[in-house]
Amino acid sequence: MKCAAIGNGLFTQTTPEVCRIFLENDHNLPAVKIVYEDLQAQYQSSLTAAVIALNSKRKHASYEVLGYLVEELRDVVTYKTFYKDIEDANIFIGSLIFVEELALKIKVAVEKERERLDAVLVFPSMAEVMRLNKLGSFSMSQLRQSNNPFFQLIIHFYVKQQYSMWSFISSLYAH
Repeated sequence: MKCAAIGNGLFTQTTPEVCRIFLENDHNLPAVKIVYEDLQAQYQSSLTAAVIALNSKRKHASYEVLGYLVEELRDVVTYKTFYKDIEDANIFIGSLIFVEELALKIKVAVEKERERLDAVLVFPSMAEVMRLNKLGSFSMSQLRQSNNPFFQLIIHFYVKQQYSMWSFISSLYAH
């Protein structure tokens, strides 16, 4: 791992290279490349620790992880690197993407490779990027199908929650 002192994120002093973790694959393990985006640097430590732990066991796969802070994607050079990293990634993970300009940039990069990617996990974020979610054959669009049991469960709880909330609000004014 390298450390960089100067960055191009709006509120950060890092570069994506700081969040790049890879293992020399000397055991001929399958390589899994994960590209992720997050809002703040402190959120990246959990994923970094998980990958370091997985790579230390040298079982099942060799994991390469590349992390980007969302504000870093405003920089042209960083965005080009992000775009290129997505082109041969296996998994994309995105979180807290609520700036429309950046959501659209991420959407362009990920949407181009979505079908090839093994998984796209984005939550919580703007709808444009949440629609990219995919895990195997699962897609967010499947949840909108009225015959989907998960959709029925959500509707049931939503209606129940709304009724419960309305009852609570009504009780506040029932003096």
